Amino acid sequence: MAELEEVHLHGKSVDITKPVMVDAKGTQCPGPIMALTDAVKGAGIGQHVIIDVTDPGFKSDLTSWCHVTENSLVSLTEKDGVITAEVIKEKEIGQAAVPEKEDSITLIVFSDEMDKGLAAFNIALGALAMGLKVQVFFTFWGLSLIRRSDVETEHHGVMKKMEKYMMPKDDKALPLSHVNMMGIGRKMMEHIMKEKNVPNLDFMVHLAKFDGVKFIACQMSMEILNIHKDELMDGVDVGGVATMLEFARKSNIQFFI
Repeated sequence: MAELEEVHLHGKSVDITKPVMVDAKGTQCPGPIMALTDAVKGAGIGQHVIIDVTDPGFKSDLTSWCHVTENSLVSLTEKDGVITAEVIKEKEIGQAAVPEKEDSITLIVFSDEMDKGLAAFNIALGALAMGLKVQVFFTFWGLSLIRRSDVETEHHGVMKKMEKYMMPKDDKALPLSHVNMMGIGRKMMEHIMKEKNVPNLDFMVHLAKFDGVKFIACQMSMEILNIHKDELMDGVDVGGVATMLEFARKSNIQFFI
C-alpha cells in the first residue's frame, strides 16, 4: 500500500522503499559521520542509507555511531580502498536512550609535552587502581606518546619528510612545557624523578596498556601528520571521534590534556 511506502518528513513525501545514496569519499573524520547523519535525518523510519567512504577510521566510528543513535548496521564491506556501509534508520537522531553513567574515565591527550603526559598517565593509572575503566584518545601531538622509535617508515617527498620531524619520535623524547632549555630541563626532570623513585613516562604508558587501558589513536590526526599504524605501539586501536565519544558518553569523568 502506498501509505506504507511513503512518510511525510518536514512537509515532504519520502519514499522509504528507495535507499538514500551518500558519497563521502575523500573526506576525513568527522566528515563521513556528519554526511551519514545528515542523510539519516532526511530519511524516513525504516529507510536504508548507503554510504561510500575512504576514511579507514570510519569502520570503528560507524559501529559506535550505530550503538549511540540506535540505528541498525546492515552491512559493511571494503573494496579497493572504498568502504561501503548500509544502515537502516530506526530512530530519529537525538532520540536514542541516554545510557547510565559508569565508573569510567576518558582522557583526551592532545599535548606532546612530558610533564602533561606524566599528569595524564598518573590519572589513568590511579583510575585503574580504583577499579575504573579507562580510555585514552591520542590526538594530534599526543600521538607522540604511543609512537615506536624502532620503526622507520619511508616517506617520499620534501613535505612528507618534513612532517616526519614535526613531532617527537616517541615518549622518551618529549620536551617539558616550561623551562625545557633545549632538552636540559627534561633531563633534569628525569634525574629528579629517578631520585624520588617516580616511574618514567615510558614505563607508565606501557603499564597502563598492559593493565587494560583502552588506547585509541585519532585517524584524522594520523592522516594529517603522516603517521602509519605500524609506527604505533602494539595494541592501539585506530578510530575517529565517534569511537571515542561512545565510551566518553558513559564516562562520569573526562579530561583534556
